[in-house]
Amino acid sequence: MRRRRRLAGLVPVVFLLGLAASPVTLPAAAATNPIVAENQQPGTTAWQLALTADDTNQQIKGYASTTSVAQGGGITFYVSVNPVQSYTIDVYRIGWYGGAGGRLRLHVGPLAGVQQAVCPTDASTGMIACSWSPAYTTTIPSDWTSGAYMAVLTNAAGYQNYIQFVVRDGRPAPYLFQQAVTTYQAYNNYPDDNLTGKSLYTINSNGAITVSGETRAVKVSFDRPYADDGSAEFLMWDVNFIRWIERSGYDVTYTTDVDTHANGAELLNHRGFISGGHDEYWSKEMVDAASAARDAGVNLAFFGANAIFRQIRFEASASGTANRVEVCYKSSATDPVFGPTTTVSFRDAPVNRPEQTLMGIQFTSGMNWGTSVPYVVNNSSSWVYAGTGFKDGDAVPGLVGYEADRLMSEYASAPTTNQTLLSRSPFMNDGTPPNPDYANSSIYRAASGAWVFDAGSIYWSLGLDAYGQTTPVTDARIQKTTANILDAFTSSPIVHDLKVTAPSSVTAGVAFSVTVVAENDQGVPVAGYGGTVHFATSDTSSGVVLPADAKLTSGQGTFSVTLIKAGAQTLVVSDAANSLSTTVSTVVTAQAASRLAMVTSASPTAGTSFIFSVTAQDPYGNTDANYAGTVHFTSTDTSAGVSLPPDSTLTNGQRTFSATLIRVGSQTITGTDVGNASVTGSLTVRVAPGAAATVTVSTPATVKANQPFVLTVTLRDRYGNLATTYAGTVHFTSSDMLAMPANQLPADYAFSAADGGSHSFAAALVTPGTQTITASDTSNTALTGTSPPITVTLL
Repeated sequence: MRRRRRLAGLVPVVFLLGLAASPVTLPAAAATNPIVAENQQPGTTAWQLALTADDTNQQIKGYASTTSVAQGGGITFYVSVNPVQSYTIDVYRIGWYGGAGGRLRLHVGPLAGVQQAVCPTDASTGMIACSWSPAYTTTIPSDWTSGAYMAVLTNAAGYQNYIQFVVRDGRPAPYLFQQAVTTYQAYNNYPDDNLTGKSLYTINSNGAITVSGETRAVKVSFDRPYADDGSAEFLMWDVNFIRWIERSGYDVTYTTDVDTHANGAELLNHRGFISGGHDEYWSKEMVDAASAARDAGVNLAFFGANAIFRQIRFEASASGTANRVEVCYKSSATDPVFGPTTTVSFRDAPVNRPEQTLMGIQFTSGMNWGTSVPYVVNNSSSWVYAGTGFKDGDAVPGLVGYEADRLMSEYASAPTTNQTLLSRSPFMNDGTPPNPDYANSSIYRAASGAWVFDAGSIYWSLGLDAYGQTTPVTDARIQKTTANILDAFTSSPIVHDLKVTAPSSVTAGVAFSVTVVAENDQGVPVAGYGGTVHFATSDTSSGVVLPADAKLTSGQGTFSVTLIKAGAQTLVVSDAANSLSTTVSTVVTAQAASRLAMVTSASPTAGTSFIFSVTAQDPYGNTDANYAGTVHFTSTDTSAGVSLPPDSTLTNGQRTFSATLIRVGSQTITGTDVGNASVTGSLTVRVAPGAAATVTVSTPATVKANQPFVLTVTLRDRYGNLATTYAGTVHFTSSDMLAMPANQLPADYAFSAADGGSHSFAAALVTPGTQTITASDTSNTALTGTSPPITVTLL
């Protein structure tokens, strides 16, 4: 920020040192990890100071040789007491620990104290760097879990002060938390005695004018204590976030921004990079590292505001230790270096690197110290707010302050087409006079797939944990929002596809289970998916059962499906509203045969064989290819000459057979499984007569000469069936030689379908005695028939 009023004793009204545990339920740890195991150890509140030393009397003050140290590495403490007396060192790791907030890892002393020399001030740069004698050196044990550590210095009179440092473990944990020690140091005005202390800010700097043209320094050194209680800004914002993230069980490891400057490639070993509440001062190397990490798919979260506002450079200390001096002239006019590393605001010339190109939004202004305004929700349908119950316009009291970020259209934006502004919170800034402004929070997705979140408020972490707050602003909805963001870093909340799992083979008519999972591009279920899935299938048979349109539970669901038609079928699960659709294939196999389907396309003729097929079918008409039964055949036609297939098996559930029937009319062939009589089927056909083979002439036995009588001609096939299709022409003759000249016999007659193989005629005989009448086919002399003898009598 441009100015900062953090003077001795002036802290936000929402802060009060003391222990307060959040009453809300926080996310549970997904699995055991070093952070979970560490926080199961006994905790203590003894890390909190009881009687704080001041910078005027400097009853006890100290600093460390490094801002962070790896497990197995060494760290040296430099301590001064006034007056000379003994003191102790108690080193605590800061975390959740059941709400106690700290765990004692080392107790040293009493040690003999010395009063160290006054730290000199460079007249030009204003840098205050101490050259104290080492007081205590230790090697960090391998069982000291990575984290934020506070060494509590206590002199014999009971006065206390902090030395803080970070322990690194080099572990590729999913989350990497960066402690903003460069911002701590930028505001550090040790000694805060209203006489000589200097920071990078005129507002809390004293003493002579420097090259800056003001009392502020342009260089600050890590070789000096932090002002006041020694906690710098750690107990303002970072402690709340650390308590929450460790209480929630996230697998996090710790670093500092000095480490990011020196080894930016470390960010690539993690899924998510986390910056805390106030992370204002960054070097070009730090920004390069964070940008490269984003572009490599590493997610970034800035849970604060005013981050990456000022560019700094690092220099070695007088003793040659690298990165112990932080340089920031805040003006290109006074900075001797001009170019990409000039120490001005990143958005200003000659750097011209607006911070929103990385974070999505950037610092806009602040409000009066200790004040806050509500966080006003926007775009509540975003996955970021899943499970919170937020609606657009909902407000979270006290969450926005004391500095804020927003999207600025006049500057280059982040390289994305997928950015969501999650809030718009109006406030009056601390200008003279105050001007209206507003804060955004933002999330965007980079081309690499990385998510980048910026809370847009330094007070965000106060919504997570109530430590130090007289009027807590902790909010379960903000806790859930934060959890959603962190969870997205290891498991994207965006549904990439619907994963549908179904058996490769199912049985017709038998219900089977189908699982549907809304998964992200990493194949992980998206618990917040709220779409509706619809089911369809290629099987349009009657009896198909598909689930009704449904929502998934935590991104997953199991459904019952029944298909009918045997063979390859597809099942489609879709969510049209979200442009999601997945098709899976399965092979439907028939149930065991319950019937025999017998079919023919033939129109059988008596005495002539015809072909028919037999298929073993399940209840749904599917062929049972595994049918192994033996089929026995019977028929309603019991005539001599009927030919039926012998008992037979089928091949792949099917077979073609030949049969010969004799009797004209509707006849049935029945097939029955010899081992299971319930498996049966029948075929009904209409048997047509064969060609006419015989002619029958029927007359009265006695007639009177010259008196007409009725004679009937009937044609039958060789099996005695009426030759109903006969269409020949018959010619009549008689043994009565006088009957023909007298035209007493019927004329030639052509049978038609209407005759149905039989026709009656009028005839008369002339000559008394025994006579016969013969009917013959005019085209087939073999087809002829003569009546029985007829007795002709006189009138």
